[in-house]
Amino acid sequence: MSTQTNDSILSTNSTSVNRQHYWLAWELLCNVVLAIYFLQFVVANGASLMASFRLSTLLLLFKVSADAIFHLVRRPAKDISLNPYDWVIGIVGAYTNFFYLAVEGHDNLGGTLLQIVGLFLAVFAMISLNRSIGFVAANRGVKSDGMYRWVRHPLYMAYMVSFFGFLLNHFTVHNLLVYTIMATCLYLRSRSEERVLLRDPEYQEYSQRVRYRLIPFVI
Repeated sequence: MSTQTNDSILSTNSTSVNRQHYWLAWELLCNVVLAIYFLQFVVANGASLMASFRLSTLLLLFKVSADAIFHLVRRPAKDISLNPYDWVIGIVGAYTNFFYLAVEGHDNLGGTLLQIVGLFLAVFAMISLNRSIGFVAANRGVKSDGMYRWVRHPLYMAYMVSFFGFLLNHFTVHNLLVYTIMATCLYLRSRSEERVLLRDPEYQEYSQRVRYRLIPFVI
C-alpha cells in the first residue's frame, strides 16, 4: 500500500509540475506576442506624434509603454484559471490597447485631464500590484495596500479613465469600438478574477472590507 501511495503522490506531483510548465510556456508566448504588438504600436503612433505633436498621443504612448513593461516583468501565478473563456477575455482585453489610433485634430482640456489622471492612477495601481499583473484570471498574491484600500481592481478603473480621455481627444468610430470592447472585457475580467481569488480565504476577508470592485461607490 505504501508503495502504491507513494507512486500516486509522485504521479500527482508530476502532473501538477507539467501543468505549471505548460501554463508558464503560454505566459511566455503571450509576452513575446505582447512585445511584437508593442513595437508595432510604437511605430504607428510614434510616426503620428512626429508628424503632429499632441500631448494626448504622447500620454497614450506612456500609458501603453508602462503596461507592456509591467506585463513583461510580472510575477508567476500561484493559482490560475484554466477556463478558455477566462483566457479569451483576458487576452482580448489586454491586446485591445494596441488598436487605438491617434488622428489629426486638437486636444480638449477634459480629455487630456482624464488621460493624465488615468495615467497616474495606472502607475499607482501597478506599484501597488508589485509585479502581480497578468493577462488572465489568477492569484498572484492578495493585495490590500495602496489603491487596493479603496477598490479591488484599481488598474482596470485606471484603464477606463485613461482611454476614455484618449477617446475624447481622438474620437473615431474605430476608437469607440476599441474602447467598448476593452471596457467590456475589463468588466468581465474583474468577474473572472473574483471567481479565482475567492478560493483564497485571505481574499474572502479582503473583499468583505473593500466593497467596490471597479468604481468606488458605483460598482
